Amino acid sequence: MKRSRYVLLLAAFLLLAVQGRAQQGATSDAANGIAFFKGTFGEALAKAKQENKPLFVDFYAVWCVPCKKMAKTVFTQEEVGKYFNEHFISLQLDAEKGENVEIARNYKVAAYPTVAFIAPDGKALSVNTGAMDKDELMEAAKIVAGERVSFEELYNKYKADNSDLDVQQQLLLKAPSFLQAQEGMEADKWVTRLQKLYKNYIAAKAPLKLINENDYKIILTLEGDEDKEHKQYVIDLINDHLDDWTKAVGKAPSYYIVEANDLLAEDLAKDGNAKYKEYVEKVKNQYAKAYGVVGLKGITPYEKSRLYFDALYNLYKNKDVDGYVKAMQIFFGKMEGNLRSADYGKAAQNLYMAAGKSLKSKDHEVAIQWAEKALAQEDAVMDRVNYMVMIGDSYRELKNYAKAREFYNQAFAETLRLENMEMPQAMLQGAIKQKLSTLELLEK
Repeated sequence: MKRSRYVLLLAAFLLLAVQGRAQQGATSDAANGIAFFKGTFGEALAKAKQENKPLFVDFYAVWCVPCKKMAKTVFTQEEVGKYFNEHFISLQLDAEKGENVEIARNYKVAAYPTVAFIAPDGKALSVNTGAMDKDELMEAAKIVAGERVSFEELYNKYKADNSDLDVQQQLLLKAPSFLQAQEGMEADKWVTRLQKLYKNYIAAKAPLKLINENDYKIILTLEGDEDKEHKQYVIDLINDHLDDWTKAVGKAPSYYIVEANDLLAEDLAKDGNAKYKEYVEKVKNQYAKAYGVVGLKGITPYEKSRLYFDALYNLYKNKDVDGYVKAMQIFFGKMEGNLRSADYGKAAQNLYMAAGKSLKSKDHEVAIQWAEKALAQEDAVMDRVNYMVMIGDSYRELKNYAKAREFYNQAFAETLRLENMEMPQAMLQGAIKQKLSTLELLEK
């Protein structure tokens, strides 16, 4: 069962699923780099039609660090500038400003940086999400320019010979950017095709031929959470040859195993399914080497997992709030020196998620304590706003309306720090204003 986390505005946080925190601009000013067109998207597209060239668009947000890095370290390179200035009309768009918001939405821009290659008629040729280095950007550009094999050409090669694993690897590496440029039923069709190809590819190369950086990248981008049986298969593939994976890729595969196993255990515990214990046992047995990368002090990964997931299961299955609070206090004591602000924040969120309106006054007092500890250690504005609103909500339930107002106002003031994040700021401020309005009604 899927559950949404108890947060102020999930939609606002999803906007932050983008890759970055803060930046002051994303412009390329090197004389030898890309010469970006100065004008609107419509004007740039008209120029692309006039010169019969594709349009290259860098969709950025002013707060996005990877956007700034690409602008300064990739777009400014002489080789990049020479090629792009010859083959494309290039444009940079602040995707959160004015009419650019709708343009970005039309090209399914959901994270930053995103760079898109667009035909003169406005059709997306290639949409690429995430920071790219020079070689990756040049490869994407040369595919659009017809100097490299395109996705469609690779797919035709694959259909002609579905046993060529090199072609399949190239195809799967290009799949994310290709899929992002597809729409509607066409996109659904390609997702189905590529998921089948991906699973067949993994099976054909498993276990040893998969151990390389490109195939790890394919797994990261194409192995979703929907097919839990296949994901478990991939986790075990990596774990069974973890030493070889570590030599080839580093510690990343270990973290992949840890995060995936923890997520499976958490989902089951929240569903009240005792099968979560099987995944906890894997922490000290099957996946012990992978969990060794976590580097805890004073507590083993197994003890940490057992304490946390047992408490979570009891809360969701039995609605035992008192037992959960006691278990989490023990957990915090054992985890001293390893705790992050998010640990206290998640503990408070789970109280709201599992018990909600049935929480008693003493439970809200505990939630306030935990959220305040999270707040004291947290610097990220969005998380601070979330914790402040959580505290305000608890004070509201305690009928301490003055304190509730104080924290709602603090949360609103905190959003002012998001001056370069207009959309998330507006959404958060709107939600906080609504809470303040509700508070006024309660005070009457």
